Amino acid sequence: MGDLHDLQVNKACDKAIVALSEGDKDALSDIFDCMARIIFSVAYGITGNYHDAENVLQETMIEISKYAYKYRRGSNAKAWILTMARHCSIDIVRKRKKLVPIEETMSMPYSEPDLTRLDVLDMLKILSEDEKQCVIFRLYAKMPYNEISQIMNISVASAQKKYQRALKKLKNYNT
Repeated sequence: MGDLHDLQVNKACDKAIVALSEGDKDALSDIFDCMARIIFSVAYGITGNYHDAENVLQETMIEISKYAYKYRRGSNAKAWILTMARHCSIDIVRKRKKLVPIEETMSMPYSEPDLTRLDVLDMLKILSEDEKQCVIFRLYAKMPYNEISQIMNISVASAQKKYQRALKKLKNYNT
């Protein structure tokens, strides 16, 4: 069922990106409907901040509309979009590190505290950035290794190894 859903999302996004590149501005709302939740989840996993994840979602939608003309019809639309979301997330984290002292980012209140989510974010801090992103793409976005490798510009074997290394670290976290 999940594979069929992913295939449908990819086809719908592919069609919408092509329509957007041909001038159909309404196609962006179709992309938003298909991908907003997963973009937000990936962004939240990388940034660890609700408001930053919202900003990444907005920025990703802007990037999609700006670069739709570069999209190759029939390629992996989901991976193309999530690559943009990843880059936007990393940019926001880098800017935050330059602009905001770490003490302030740690004390920012969450709109709705969720201990499970906070525990997960705390656990993810022990991972390298690449490991964290592999876990987010694999678990949150339910992406196969070949798509993760495309987004992160690494080999499939490297994506698998980073994911396995990350899981090992997470398993040892509480022991």
